[in-house]
Amino acid sequence: MTQRFVDAADEWAEARLEDRETAIETKAEQALLEIEYLVSGRTEVSFEVDAEAGELHYAPSDPLAERLADQAAETGLDESTLLRLHVDLFVGAFSTDDDERPPNAPPV
Repeated sequence: MTQRFVDAADEWAEARLEDRETAIETKAEQALLEIEYLVSGRTEVSFEVDAEAGELHYAPSDPLAERLADQAAETGLDESTLLRLHVDLFVGAFSTDDDERPPNAPPV
């Protein structure tokens, strides 16, 4: 997980009064679902988060794996780096700007 990913998860956690691990899982699911849906039409993903190690483990669908392989051949980057870049891009897709904080939330 990049610092951008962790920062987005921290913002999500603060806005929703969630712990960091829950927010990291939420942001990972949102980003992976967005990517998978755009490439393969999938509406469910399964992944593992190792928050202590700062790692997200995900096995992409066949269509996404093929797309990543094509992009790797075009760019010279490996598939895991490309997937990390895509996740990093989509981690902010669900902004908290429009969300209201709960009335009992402490001031920001």
